[in-house]
Amino acid sequence: MEKNKKIKKESKKAGLIERQSRWGYVFIAPWLLGFICFFAVPLITAFTYTFNEMNITSAGLRMDFCGLDNYVRAFTVDPDFTRAIVDSTLNILYQVPIIVFFSLFIALLLRNDFRGRTMMRSIFFLPVIISSGVVITILRENVLSGTNGQAGTLFQTGLINEVLIKSGLNAQVVKIITSTVGAVFDLTWKSGVQILLLLSALHSIPDSMYEAARIEGATEWETFWKITFIMISPTIVTTVIYSIIDYFTDYSNKVMRMIVTYVGQGNYAYSTTISIVYFVIVLAIIGLVNVLLTKNVNKALN
Repeated sequence: MEKNKKIKKESKKAGLIERQSRWGYVFIAPWLLGFICFFAVPLITAFTYTFNEMNITSAGLRMDFCGLDNYVRAFTVDPDFTRAIVDSTLNILYQVPIIVFFSLFIALLLRNDFRGRTMMRSIFFLPVIISSGVVITILRENVLSGTNGQAGTLFQTGLINEVLIKSGLNAQVVKIITSTVGAVFDLTWKSGVQILLLLSALHSIPDSMYEAARIEGATEWETFWKITFIMISPTIVTTVIYSIIDYFTDYSNKVMRMIVTYVGQGNYAYSTTISIVYFVIVLAIIGLVNVLLTKNVNKALN
């Protein structure tokens, strides 16, 4: 008797889990449908384009199989593509940390209660609302650059460049510093989402943890590194990954500009090829960064 009751109980539990699983599939069905129709199918179609030469004729679009010629062209014939990939990868090594550090600094300031806090939060998030790829590019070109290829009037880095070179710094280091100063406007406009994420993470930290730290006599510096930084470290990983994706998909990115240029020229097969290669490289970089940062975050939390 007891055995039969136990079997019935287990069967009811299994039936409940099965029904819940079916409802789970119902809820994710719209996402699955959208993924298949708007991502998977176009991605497979685009991948097939890379093995063909595409020409527009009077009868429509004609595809002639060419094998790996487009990939060979991207890596061995076209010098601009590999140079653009390397430049973009090197740029994230200093741009992403600057954006994340700036976002964390602003989020720490906006966390405090002061008069005008709501307005300041709106100001820092305003670029996310009003800016798109085209708008931010126009602003950058009009504000940060002048006519005839000369620097704009907002950020003049010529004097800084001269002073740093005369101080004995390496030319490559000087180039990084001056380009960073010249891109301050762009970097601050790219920090809105990151500030919002970090601000939300800061507000999620219980006040009791800070009260316990003050009772124990911890300084503000110790409190930041042993409580604040550790508690928001998963969000920092998210902001780093978001910043990498945002940079690689930015309208002004060299590779993105190349893709748009080739599409405008009607070279659809080659533009699709460098898009696929670019997608794989970016995905690999994001995966590597995620593994390295998540590993360190788990160690810190444990």
